[in-house]
Amino acid sequence: MASETNRASTRRLDPQFARLLGARRAARLRSLVRETGLPPEALLDLALELLDIASRKLSPPPLRRTAVELGAARWRNVSPEARSEIMRRAVQARWDKQRKERARDERPGASS
Repeated sequence: MASETNRASTRRLDPQFARLLGARRAARLRSLVRETGLPPEALLDLALELLDIASRKLSPPPLRRTAVELGAARWRNVSPEARSEIMRRAVQARWDKQRKERARDERPGASS
């Protein structure tokens, strides 16, 4: 019996805190306390953790955002034809480099 009253007192929302929250939020918190059986402090901690996780997923780190903006800025005033030509030359240069490395490695007497 004593443990039930102790548990009920920890699950009860402080009247002063309820006034600070406002009627709608306090009622929502009370219903969540009733549904989950968790104390208000634990529910608020959980809500803060969820917000923290969600905010990290919604906003990419500044370095990645800067890199994306720089990449977009690189092609901003380039026509599709010019972009295609530049990309084709870059790919051909990479293929040439790989071919030269393979040919060098396949030569007899080549040392690594």
